[in-house]
Amino acid sequence: MDPMEIKFTILAVFLITHFTAFYKKWYYTRPQIDTITHFLGGLAVGAFIKDWSIAIALIIVWEFLEMLMVSKYWRAFRETPFNKVQDALFGLLGFFIAVNVF
Repeated sequence: MDPMEIKFTILAVFLITHFTAFYKKWYYTRPQIDTITHFLGGLAVGAFIKDWSIAIALIIVWEFLEMLMVSKYWRAFRETPFNKVQDALFGLLGFFIAVNVF
């Protein structure tokens, strides 16, 4: 398989997992899916972005954006500080794996 095909497959798996979880409301009923999607997102970032400072900034900024998206009607981003750190670490883990493989 062509390296670009692999990269786009990783991106597709991430997007399919995220949108399926969102559509089926798994972020509310199966909180562990959040960790999986952060890891897959980190893989997708690492597949396309090789500059570690940009990638780390994107992963950390995303966690701050999640805090801004919390509203009275949208519970998906109401997370504990421990969960925020866990999400960032799993995103970074995915990034470091992908950047060293691709």
